[in-house]
Amino acid sequence: MNRIFFRVFTLLFSLTVLFSCNKDSKIVPEDNNNTSEYTADEMALWNQLNNFNLKIKNGLKSEEFISPDSAIWYLEALFNVQNAVGNDFEESKTYERDYALSISSNGMVDLSEIADLNDQMIEDLNYELDLIDADNKFLFVADLKKEALKNDSVKISFKGVLARKPASLYYAIDSTDNWRYGNNLGRCENTQWDSDAGKELKRRFNNPYIAYPFPVYHDTTSTGWINIDNSNVLDYTTSGFEDRIYHELATSPPCIEHDELLQLLIDGHYIIYNKANESPSGVRIDGLDFKYFELWTNNPNPPDNIYKHNYQVWYGNPVRIPPITD
Repeated sequence: MNRIFFRVFTLLFSLTVLFSCNKDSKIVPEDNNNTSEYTADEMALWNQLNNFNLKIKNGLKSEEFISPDSAIWYLEALFNVQNAVGNDFEESKTYERDYALSISSNGMVDLSEIADLNDQMIEDLNYELDLIDADNKFLFVADLKKEALKNDSVKISFKGVLARKPASLYYAIDSTDNWRYGNNLGRCENTQWDSDAGKELKRRFNNPYIAYPFPVYHDTTSTGWINIDNSNVLDYTTSGFEDRIYHELATSPPCIEHDELLQLLIDGHYIIYNKANESPSGVRIDGLDFKYFELWTNNPNPPDNIYKHNYQVWYGNPVRIPPITD
């Protein structure tokens, strides 16, 4: 998400709701007892997203325009609050899409076109979920970014994280955790296992019960996330991370033994939770909380014989608001 835009998010709470419906169409949570459980800021956010949803769902959008940045922020926030569920998982995958919105002569976006894009995003999500052969599968988080702004359109990149197999326990790395570096190549001494060193790290980084090398609080009460942003892609060539992200020069897929895997877990933990000005340095974005860790491995036969891991860390703001009206 555009960083400049979400940095001013707190200011939005002090402003009049951008998309206010008339008194007859405005909806508040039905259970008045429940409304007392939410703060004023939480209810202000609920009003913003709920009224935006009413606009694009109920036809209250005739000849209305908003800025491209506002359109992307609202689309991402509403999509995550309405569709993203779950706080933990064993396995995940990402999917990507490119979208575009037309821009009017005054640089604004038609709300009708935003409504169509929202419907398309949901259709694409359902398609991707249908491809996963599992009973319990869900959207974990999604990120929309403005990639290019032209005179007549704005290009938007979409990246969603799909998850399955909810996790319940955190398993510490022990002496049996000797794994080949990636690409699902299994244990060092047994290639039949459906995992690898990268997958073992990734599932521990994303487990909300992690307590090593220091306890970390993961929000498990939020009803959604907003202001999603992520780090650059990180590997051993990233300044400050040369010896903290796995890489090895070898002529065949190497093995990562448990002691090295544990050190990579510790190093990665600091990369996730520390900011750039802290020691050891990390990539945590100021004002945002950790949401998701992506790790992938390169070609099992790299032409340069360098086997490596790649990281990308996702952040955002957890929110707790009443359900958005359908």
